[in-house]
Amino acid sequence: MRLTTRQREILEIMARHQDDDEGELVYERGVAYLGDDRVAARTVFALLRICAISLERDSEVGGFERYRINETGQSYVDPGREKRS
Repeated sequence: MRLTTRQREILEIMARHQDDDEGELVYERGVAYLGDDRVAARTVFALLRICAISLERDSEVGGFERYRINETGQSYVDPGREKRS
């Protein structure tokens, strides 16, 4: 699967900040943010389709969905990662 430039950029940001809130993609009702940057819903859905991000948690109040990069997403950012593990 070939990523778009924006999809790769999102995954790289998420990978760099995976241990803090900047690495969390927040989605609600068609609007998504990664830090202060808005992310198109189609980009979120594309990353979900290729299983590069995973649902971290649902907010019980307000309906926010929070996503984090997972191992598959990491392998897109760093293709040699699987072989080293």
